[in-house]
Amino acid sequence: MVSLSQKQESLLQCPIFDALCCAEERFEEDLDVGFGFQELKTNDFHEIYEKPLPFFFEHDLFWEDDELVNLLYNEKQSRLIYEEINSDGSLVIVRKEAIKWILKVTRHYGFTALTAVLAVNYYDRFVTSFCFQKDKPWMSQLAAVTCLSIAAKVEETQVPLLLDLQVEESKYFFEAKTIQRMELLVLSTLHWKMNPVTPISFFDHIVRRFGFMNDPHSQFLSRCESLLLSIITDYRVLGCLPSVVAAATMIFIIRDIDHTDAQECKNQLMSVLKISKERIDDCHELILDIIDDHGQKQCDKKKHKSIPDSPNGVINAYFICDSSNDS
Repeated sequence: MVSLSQKQESLLQCPIFDALCCAEERFEEDLDVGFGFQELKTNDFHEIYEKPLPFFFEHDLFWEDDELVNLLYNEKQSRLIYEEINSDGSLVIVRKEAIKWILKVTRHYGFTALTAVLAVNYYDRFVTSFCFQKDKPWMSQLAAVTCLSIAAKVEETQVPLLLDLQVEESKYFFEAKTIQRMELLVLSTLHWKMNPVTPISFFDHIVRRFGFMNDPHSQFLSRCESLLLSIITDYRVLGCLPSVVAAATMIFIIRDIDHTDAQECKNQLMSVLKISKERIDDCHELILDIIDDHGQKQCDKKKHKSIPDSPNGVINAYFICDSSNDS
């Protein structure tokens, strides 16, 4: 007789469940790390509070470098996405509108900055894949709704219903079953890799690694995240690696906090993240350029006179085609 526990163990080992496993190799290690606070010696506390600006770079908290090495190794994909979008002017336009919608809904529901950044990452990866059909004007909006839905399920503790998620103005409104089918398409297209490296990954690492949580800089992380959200609508940010975007963003905020120590912090970031001064300066100039562009008028939207095909029909056609290719 086979016991119930043996049956359950055998079932879990079935290859069909392999596709449901996300790449979360470092999850258990992250749990061990906790919030990143480690015990400091008495002398360290005196050093922190005696200095006028307790920059995190000056305190070695003996963190392992494995996390940083993995982040730097896995951040390369954004460059390929940038080249794909940069070569397609129409994709640049629809992307900008989609990201604006994602950010509006993020603010409406009070989602975290990471939820928005993940949604944008999923969107960019999907629309540059072969599954995205550029000739369907509703496809970008459906992808935006779907990617935000997935990101919210990954990051948020409370997620609105699919119909309620479509609260901000948009040209199209999708049924829940359409979004659900699109979720499967996006997940399969992205190979279930839903934990990408983003600039927030480096924000989090630097803050935890160096204990940058002391007053008057307790708002440092939130200010970095706010600046990041204000620039990600511009596709040119994808031309910089997440580590470079993170470094340029942090330096931008640090200059607001205390301009006199910005150069020292910049040097330390360059050393820790192994980034050249030129790359940080170029990204910093891009941030300034994007901020300046926010005051300019938006480009006129292209009007599509033809009636678009049904979203359900296109998604169904893809699954049929995909099934035939597998066979």
